Amino acid sequence: MQLVISFLAGLEVPIYLMMVIVGVVYLRKLVIGIEERRTAVFGLEREAAQNKVTSSVSVLVLVGLLTIGEFALATFMAPKLAEQAIFATPTSQQTETPTATLDPTLIPTDATQTPTPYPQAQVDGIDSACQAGVLEISDPTHDSEVSGTVEIIGSVNTPSMGSYFYDYSTMGEPNWQTIAAGNTIRVDTSLGFWYTNDLVPGPYLLRLVALDNDGKQTAACVIILRVVAEE
Repeated sequence: MQLVISFLAGLEVPIYLMMVIVGVVYLRKLVIGIEERRTAVFGLEREAAQNKVTSSVSVLVLVGLLTIGEFALATFMAPKLAEQAIFATPTSQQTETPTATLDPTLIPTDATQTPTPYPQAQVDGIDSACQAGVLEISDPTHDSEVSGTVEIIGSVNTPSMGSYFYDYSTMGEPNWQTIAAGNTIRVDTSLGFWYTNDLVPGPYLLRLVALDNDGKQTAACVIILRVVAEE
């Protein structure tokens, strides 16, 4: 349901435009029907004109109700659901991620371990601690191009995980815009969707934030993506 509401909220402007077009068409039909009813001489002509007036009024009322519904959904429901999801109390139990144990006899005594850094944003003033299987955005990958509707695949399996949310910002001074949230542990699965159709093409920061049971931020994973125009 939250994905449906987010989807409809993201189409707010196109839906309004469609409602205006439909409203203008049926308003014109209403005016024509009223004029035909006024000038009708025979009963059948008057009845046909009345049917045209009635159908036009019905469609205009429906357009008005749909417009009010879209306004309420985009203005009140979508932000409220995102806020509730961020501070919700988790219902699932913490799962343990198995850790493979290496045979010490296979490791040379003089070997130096060099950890491979996780691909993530390296931006001054922004902390990012992506960790595979714990807190990560695995798809789309860091420094890749995206367009249209983007499905976010990743993991949120941090200690004392209470909830999570993901948001985006333009480059430069961060101005984070919340996309969606959840309160269940995720391991390499879908976190939700990001609708980029209305964004100006260019580089963006995409951040996945984990919160503990008290609603306090514990870690964040930030990657850079380039939004391109959908062909």
